[in-house]
Amino acid sequence: MENLLFFMALASPVIMILGIAIKFYRISKMPLNLRWEIYPVPHETEQKRKYGGSYMEEFDWQDKKPEKHFIGEIIEPLKEIFYLHRVKKFNPYGIWIWSLALHWGIWLLFLWMGILLINGVFNWEITSKLDFIAYFSYTLGIIGSFGLIMKRFFTHDLKIYTSGIDYFNLLFLLFLFTSGLLTIMKDNGSDQFLAYVNGILNGSIPVEELSTITIVHFVIFELFLIYIPFSRFFHGPVKYSTFHNILWNDMYQIKGSTEEKKISEQLNYKVGWAGPHILSQQTWLENAKNTNLHEKI
Repeated sequence: MENLLFFMALASPVIMILGIAIKFYRISKMPLNLRWEIYPVPHETEQKRKYGGSYMEEFDWQDKKPEKHFIGEIIEPLKEIFYLHRVKKFNPYGIWIWSLALHWGIWLLFLWMGILLINGVFNWEITSKLDFIAYFSYTLGIIGSFGLIMKRFFTHDLKIYTSGIDYFNLLFLLFLFTSGLLTIMKDNGSDQFLAYVNGILNGSIPVEELSTITIVHFVIFELFLIYIPFSRFFHGPVKYSTFHNILWNDMYQIKGSTEEKKISEQLNYKVGWAGPHILSQQTWLENAKNTNLHEKI
């Protein structure tokens, strides 16, 4: 039992990191996605961001190096990560508050686990003073995951688009946060957490000193780490590629560039689906040249 728990504790973060790295590598090798080219883009100047302007408005823009402001590209993702402003602004089903609670529960959970690790490595005795972070994490996580389950189940327009895996993921998180809250609420809750982490650092988890719910919580957390790269939880890390390569990429094409070569290659892909405006089994380039949209040639 101790050996299995110790192996899972060591293997789970390694599998998560390797899984994420492999996913990003596979994404980098995928065909180029269609750029959205929806303005404003955050790396434009503040003046142009106000009305959705572009560097291409400038005279002889092609002879100048585009001026980019990377502060905007930092602020915009942070607004999405910590405030979910797109969910609040565009989702009409009232899930923002529940989704925000769930995401903050997850962020604080990783912070709490980091505090436990730091405490164990440096022996700083800080967990008892910072255990309020655990209470916030588990409480927010329970509220968020349970609220989203109810929203998806009882809101018709959400229910018809919610698959079984969506319910499984939310229940998985609900069990994770509930087991954590039950552990921290024990009289020696912080000590239980610290004993588990210290056991990992010392090479032997003291199972006999731990409650069943503590062990269950850490096992679920470790399974969560393993599950992240291979599940829809990966939507967080992959947003970097979506934002920078699809939503915000407005660079003009340079003749002979690697990107142009990729586009030329992809234009020769054959279309494998049919439609009144599509020449099935013809290339994308042939389809693009077909101006008779409703006539087969």
